[in-house]
Amino acid sequence: MLVRSHRQRGVAMILALLTMVVVAGIGTLLFARTLNEIRHSRDDAAIVQTLLLARGGANLGGALISGPVSEALNEIVKVRSSTTTCWSFGDGACDAPRPSASSVVDDLTGSDSVATQLQPEIDAILCGNPITGLQEGAVVDLRVYVTNTACGQPLPSGVSLPQGRFVGGEPRPKDQDYAIPFVMVADARLNEYRRNVVLQGEYRFTVGRVTFAQYALFTNVHKSNAGGSAVWFTDRTLFDGPVHTNEYFRFYRNPWFGHKVTTAGCPENQRGTQVNPSTGQEEEYCRNADPGAYFYNAQNTLRRNLDANPSFGSNPAHAPELTGGVDWASEYIPLPLNQYEQEQEARNAGIHFGNNVGLSRLHIWAGDANGDPPTLVNGQWTPRSTHQYIEAWRCTSFNADMRCNNESYLGVWRFDASGTLEFRSASNQPWTTALNANNQPITKFNGVLFVDGRVARFGGPARTSANNPATAPPAIAHFAQMTLATEGAVRITRDIKYEDPPCSAPPQRNADGTVTSSTCENLGALNVFGIYAQTADVLIGHNNSSSSYNAPDDVHIHSVLMSSEGKVAVEDYDQGSVRGAVHLTGGIIENYYGAFGTFSGSTGQQEHGYNRIFTYDPRMYSSVSPPYFPTIGLDRVKGVRAISFGQREQVY
Repeated sequence: MLVRSHRQRGVAMILALLTMVVVAGIGTLLFARTLNEIRHSRDDAAIVQTLLLARGGANLGGALISGPVSEALNEIVKVRSSTTTCWSFGDGACDAPRPSASSVVDDLTGSDSVATQLQPEIDAILCGNPITGLQEGAVVDLRVYVTNTACGQPLPSGVSLPQGRFVGGEPRPKDQDYAIPFVMVADARLNEYRRNVVLQGEYRFTVGRVTFAQYALFTNVHKSNAGGSAVWFTDRTLFDGPVHTNEYFRFYRNPWFGHKVTTAGCPENQRGTQVNPSTGQEEEYCRNADPGAYFYNAQNTLRRNLDANPSFGSNPAHAPELTGGVDWASEYIPLPLNQYEQEQEARNAGIHFGNNVGLSRLHIWAGDANGDPPTLVNGQWTPRSTHQYIEAWRCTSFNADMRCNNESYLGVWRFDASGTLEFRSASNQPWTTALNANNQPITKFNGVLFVDGRVARFGGPARTSANNPATAPPAIAHFAQMTLATEGAVRITRDIKYEDPPCSAPPQRNADGTVTSSTCENLGALNVFGIYAQTADVLIGHNNSSSSYNAPDDVHIHSVLMSSEGKVAVEDYDQGSVRGAVHLTGGIIENYYGAFGTFSGSTGQQEHGYNRIFTYDPRMYSSVSPPYFPTIGLDRVKGVRAISFGQREQVY
């Protein structure tokens, strides 16, 4: 019995030990499995994170294509698009529905094409510039292919690029759409994990002629008149929009430019005229350019081979602040030599003031159905206008200084947001639908006002307080888009203000010498206005014996002002009293650089006329322009879209 008891206890102990071993083994297996599942969960999470990073990189690539890459494309298009045919790219008859497909392929994606020039620009933006800072250990590299190689690497295996193509549009002067295929590779790394996304699509872009309204300042000859005195940009100069001259700029100290500066470097004695085959119109061209600029330390020495940040002299140094970039050998851009288009459009669906008709007064204002302008309440004009009004008096006899001796009332026109143009000849007459030159009703006013002569006085409503510009009611209704085109001179004698201004503050030079750019936060505003005088000046009235021919002190002008053969200037700028500043929101395009006032060379104080306080309207650099404003003879990319046809994910 004793022996059996010992044996039983021994067996029980062995069973207990075996059980412990089995339980321990199971626990070890469970622990290992748990660790393995943790590792797999971590791997799965990292894989998903890496894939999401790659997809996010592809989204960022789309934004880059719409931004910096489109700027590079625009520069290429300006040079490569045809200026002598009806199609920007490719060949074809002007009455054909499209250019030939093979010629478009050659121009867009051939061996020497837009794509081959665009690829190095894309590489310069993306290659060697990984996206970091997303999360610890994460890096995303982007490559965009418009040719078979990007960032020194060939296209991914199994991927090919189709050919460029014409998408749609009409021959000039209409816009045209083209497409360049692309492949985008977004390569994401998160510690030891790596995934990429390969996306294929088309880079579509709209090409068309743009208007002169895109410039903050454009001069054909950067002098006061033919053979006249040189014009110098000084440290008072602040331009935050594109600035161009067909001649030479001259720099004193550190004028500031917040956008691109371009100069063709064509002397006055190297200009000629020729017929442009694409338009059939005669235009000016440069026979022989000699690029460069002048600096005040050597006023008569043309400096050539300039870099992006030139500086000459010391105490002071003459070094313009070219923060938006510069092109010292830009294209020569001819000014238009006639107003045929504007006159024809005024006859079709605008307001045409007859043949050889000069106006004594032309007043415009925003108002309600009764013609009353809005009222200023707590800094806001209220109520919102419902109509745009245009009122005119004909001048039957001008004297030598463009004042009117005799005038007669022509009537008043108005339109609302629907575009129907109405007219009445007197305040006690009913409104009737205005008729065009063919006696057809104008139900869609195109915004063009054409005067075949001069306009002695032009502007918006008078100020309710003569010394306070803020009290001038709006001249341009919030929905109105108009261009005043004249054969003769225009004299501005009142404020011209938008109901919805796009900008609220001009650029300013700070006490430490830096510059604060203008404040333009209402870029969705619709109202836009332009003045285009072909053969004469756009004047700001000053120093006339009759006050009705003078603009107010600190006049505010919301408009793009242009003179093809003259200049934009203050009348008698070197005489009379000090008038404050011309507060311009828009731009100036002129044949010669018009003077606004004079300053003391010793004190810097203003002595006559007006100072300049200019604010560029950034809307003009996109697709916004006064209606039928003159176009330049060069194409520009007006818009881009990246269209994706699909993507695949790859595991390394």
